[in-house]
Amino acid sequence: MRLSRKHRRGGPVGRIIDQVRGMSLAEKRELAETLREAIAEELAAGAGGEPDRCPRCGCPAFVRKGRDAAGRQRWLCRGCGRTFGAGTLGLLARSKLPAAAWMEFAACMADALPLRETAARVGVSLYTAWFMRMRACEVMGRRLLPARGDAFEMDGTYFPESMPGNHSRGWFDLGRPAHRTGHDAARAGLGGSVCVLCGVSETGDCFCELADGAEDGPGVALVALRRLPASCSVATDGRRSYAGSLGGRPHEVRPSRELEMVNSLHSRLKAFIGRFNGVSNRRLQRYLDWFCWREQFRRSARDRRELLFAHEASGIYVCTRELTHLESHPFLSLANRVGVGERYGYMSLMV
Repeated sequence: MRLSRKHRRGGPVGRIIDQVRGMSLAEKRELAETLREAIAEELAAGAGGEPDRCPRCGCPAFVRKGRDAAGRQRWLCRGCGRTFGAGTLGLLARSKLPAAAWMEFAACMADALPLRETAARVGVSLYTAWFMRMRACEVMGRRLLPARGDAFEMDGTYFPESMPGNHSRGWFDLGRPAHRTGHDAARAGLGGSVCVLCGVSETGDCFCELADGAEDGPGVALVALRRLPASCSVATDGRRSYAGSLGGRPHEVRPSRELEMVNSLHSRLKAFIGRFNGVSNRRLQRYLDWFCWREQFRRSARDRRELLFAHEASGIYVCTRELTHLESHPFLSLANRVGVGERYGYMSLMV
């Protein structure tokens, strides 16, 4: 039986709603802002549970070790001997911004808004909004689930090569004349393009991986080893580099136009990347993780904005501002990547 409006408004909530109706516009706006902050703080507080391992060294052996000033539980790692809490190395715990700002930022990321609009809505500078995006993309990449399915379609798509910045005094050789902004970048063929290997299963699970070079055998073999289930079958367009690079998985050759699932994935991926008017090659994998996160959770029953904020509240990131700027271009020679790694001591990140 449907209740009347009077009954639906009963109780404390109904009385509060009646009081809100009598407020002025400025008071309603202040109340809405206070409610957003309260909701963000409560969601952030509920995201931290007992960890399964030390966030610093990854050791699963730890014991309880008192509480912090706010009354939250801390643990002592048996591996590295350091104490940690539920928010150690966490995205929100290491940020000076309030939880409400990250909640608003999560809504902007879920809607894939441009950076300038995101910065204006969150109330931060353009550079801060960019670094927040890099951190959120890293968190989303860690949240991606392995692709599942018995039958996959796999094919590569190409994006224009993009290495922005002044490299005249840089530590690597660009290998070509510098492009002027808005000129000279487009040319016939795939010589100035980078390859992204994409795969999608009959269940809709997908992956997008930046290949270290062209669509060649070693690149395909590496992506297949990392992304494809061991027992699945793979359909491709018959490129020779796929034949011996799938690790013994059953291989079916089809005309390119009949790979409908992966062609549709390419179309959605290019539409997504095209919103940002050019993405640097060394940041492209982060945007691919962002796109795969959207694809993976688009059928979730939970609101995507709230889900992303929950992932931010419980997620961790490793790349600090300094490490983010030291990321190497994925298509540089091995000698160049080893050189910058030795210079700054970040070999595991660069190679």
